[in-house]
Amino acid sequence: MTASRADTPLVVSAFGVRVRLDFAEDFAADAAARIRESWTGAQVVYDPAEPDETIVVTPEGDLEALAELLTVKVTLAALERRGGELMMFHACGVADPAGRVAAFVGPSGRGKTTLSRALGAHYGYVSDETVAVDPQLAVSPYRKPLSVVRPGMPKEQVSPGGAGLLPVPEGPLLLSALVLLERDADHPAPTIEPVAFPEAIAEIAPQMSYLAELPRPLQTLATLCDRIGGVVRLTYADASTVPPIVPALLDHERVHEDWEPAGIDVVHPEFDLSDVTDAIRCGDRVVVLAHRWVSVLDGIAPVIWDALRAGRSTGEIVDDVVAHFGHPEQGDPHDLVRTAIDQLVDARVLVRRG
Repeated sequence: MTASRADTPLVVSAFGVRVRLDFAEDFAADAAARIRESWTGAQVVYDPAEPDETIVVTPEGDLEALAELLTVKVTLAALERRGGELMMFHACGVADPAGRVAAFVGPSGRGKTTLSRALGAHYGYVSDETVAVDPQLAVSPYRKPLSVVRPGMPKEQVSPGGAGLLPVPEGPLLLSALVLLERDADHPAPTIEPVAFPEAIAEIAPQMSYLAELPRPLQTLATLCDRIGGVVRLTYADASTVPPIVPALLDHERVHEDWEPAGIDVVHPEFDLSDVTDAIRCGDRVVVLAHRWVSVLDGIAPVIWDALRAGRSTGEIVDDVVAHFGHPEQGDPHDLVRTAIDQLVDARVLVRRG
């Protein structure tokens, strides 16, 4: 018996993108049923209208390896579709009964899937991989299968319900907490601490998809962080200790930090700054996005940055640095400025002309 595209359509939702999985005519019915079961958390009622994206599923190799690859394909298709529209964090997320979402951001290896399973038994499972947020803080869930590690074997794709995770509450979901994950086996109990904007953005940016495609990326991200009262860091040893402190994360002390745009509005005669996508000033530091990489400028670099924005020459930049910091007790200010500019060039923030 085979499962055909005509009589077994499967349409899933990923960040609001409708992705249809078309099974090849020779795809075994029991294998298709296994894949459909793993996607029950994200499945939507079949609509004969054209989906946003279509993926053809062909019978290739081990079923679990295929299911894992299929999850990757759906995710990438949805990410590409919503790139430039949503802020998409490499994060796991859960929602409380009021629809408030906590997104736990971190690179691979920080335990997001394990944390999803621990939290999802008590709160609505939003995603174990990507939390997508629009500028109004609305969260689009991605209740994909959980990828469960099996030593020496492909990851097993398990549906949220099969893993014992709760559904999201009815009604809109709104981001309320953006949480940087830090796992420390020697940490006695989970702790929550605020993270300053520059450090937070520098850590979050590499954990976002299509950040540079957003309009004014750093300003958009800083606005979001400000609207939710800043970013916090959660340090924990074991995922089982985290569910009891989710209310404290959602109700964390709101912190406001002033920031302002610090982009380049002039053509500088000595340096090409056209690779800078966006920049913001936070107090005495400047955060710059160039070549899809975030740099945090401190020390004399922010003064240099402001001078570059004004189109000032290297000699005038030295004057600005001395006026701001005074003449250095040791070393020549020209050498200090040249070294700082060399570091900006090495970071690909600046390119020397000529």
